[in-house]
Amino acid sequence: MSDAGVKIAGHAGASLRQALNALTGKEYLVSLRGKTTEPAVLLNPVIWQQSFSATEGPAFWVAAGRDLWEVMGRAVLAAAGIDEATEEDCRSTWQEINSQTIAGVAAGITADIQQEISTTVGEEIGEEPAALDWLEFTVNTGEEPEPVFKAAWSASLAGLYEPKQLEPRSIAGRESAVSKTFDLLLDVALPVSVSFGKTSLQIREVLKLNTGSIVELDRLVTDPVEVIVNDCVIARGEVVVVDGNYGVRIQQLASREDRLRTGMADSTRIGLRP
Repeated sequence: MSDAGVKIAGHAGASLRQALNALTGKEYLVSLRGKTTEPAVLLNPVIWQQSFSATEGPAFWVAAGRDLWEVMGRAVLAAAGIDEATEEDCRSTWQEINSQTIAGVAAGITADIQQEISTTVGEEIGEEPAALDWLEFTVNTGEEPEPVFKAAWSASLAGLYEPKQLEPRSIAGRESAVSKTFDLLLDVALPVSVSFGKTSLQIREVLKLNTGSIVELDRLVTDPVEVIVNDCVIARGEVVVVDGNYGVRIQQLASREDRLRTGMADSTRIGLRP
């Protein structure tokens, strides 16, 4: 297995384990399955394929048989106080586990390659795509034999780990290209949002929310808020009130060229300057 494959596999196993433990409040062990003569055959499987922002088309697949998705679906629902669960309830709950697992893989790859990778289009499919090199994990649910979780990814996803060869460009050339593009984009309207912070909640915590509940964010009151355009942070600043409306006084700002990229749906990370 390539170095990229080892890292992606590690993220897949660790993210599944983290999702199971967080949603059930229990400790589950997810282990890479040793080599076998025959690949595992999943009965009544749930198979999911996922695309990412930095790849074209589906790039990551996960699959689990009923011996895994039903057992874990019931365990998650029981942790949320739901004792009676239908088959469809268990399938839907497993999709939430899939979602958190894949999000963890995206976050892991982002940290590895220092480029923002996010999930885009995902869907359940009826059968395993041909020609995929599946990797198998076992999940210690207390049942014997231990159920199998399968993951596979495309060459394009693994290729994100390859060093990028940047073509040298003169400063004058860059400024000329930005200037021409900027003239074309001056009248383009872009949605601007302000992020005060974010957090994640377990399903049982979400179910307990009611009027008056307080959700604690990952940002201090004194921390600057983020101004976001096209999912890119272009500035940071402090909240002010202007004529009874909220506003943001800019304290840090991305370069003019980087701000222009947000209008061209560039997915690269933008560096902020004071």
